[in-house]
Amino acid sequence: MQRALSRLSSETFDVLIIGGGATGCFTARDAAMRGLKVALIEARDFASATSAHNSKLAHGGLRYLRNFEISLVRESLRERLGLMRIAPHLVRPLPFLLPLYKAAETQRGPQAL
Repeated sequence: MQRALSRLSSETFDVLIIGGGATGCFTARDAAMRGLKVALIEARDFASATSAHNSKLAHGGLRYLRNFEISLVRESLRERLGLMRIAPHLVRPLPFLLPLYKAAETQRGPQAL
């Protein structure tokens, strides 16, 4: 990867990707592996924002359910399915346990008779 702004104005690229987060970097890598000439630009430093601190999980939107952000859940599921289709060697299912509690019983404790 080279950091040369002058190349953007002097060369022709097949693909220009704006944003060097997880999705942008993955897209750039995938396009380059397909033989395309790729330019990736980022405002600060690559992976400087949220994707620099993520868990590297293709979570499918599970973390958005807490806030009822259903459109983000759908978008994440579509992205995860795409990743599983085009890069099955990078995405694999990971089993997990999600404990559920009844909020009313855990906050008040046992009822006194």
